[in-house]
Amino acid sequence: MESIVLEKLRMDLERQLRPFRAARRARRPSEGWLRAMRLATGTPAREIARYMDFTEKMVYQLEQSEQRDTISLGRLGAMARALECDLVYGIVPWEQSLVVRAMATVEKELWRRRFERR
Repeated sequence: MESIVLEKLRMDLERQLRPFRAARRARRPSEGWLRAMRLATGTPAREIARYMDFTEKMVYQLEQSEQRDTISLGRLGAMARALECDLVYGIVPWEQSLVVRAMATVEKELWRRRFERR
């Protein structure tokens, strides 16, 4: 019964990953998502600073932090909200689907058990 529940969870997660697999092909703009979105929407840095109770300089620092991959998810989400956007976050396996990976794990376990019996 436990394996059926685990397989159901795995299949549900695999279904949820589909849009993220497609999104993975999109590359982050060279100036970063935050700055690109701020410029594209015409939102002044002072407006974001006011929303976040920051200085304009802190807005620019957060944009640079995103470019350097040092921004926290919390700050990234807050900046997204200030831009009236949603932060979409996911973790996607590089190659195989979760189902294929699970089957490979099961196959390895079966081979291990067969070997131990000998």
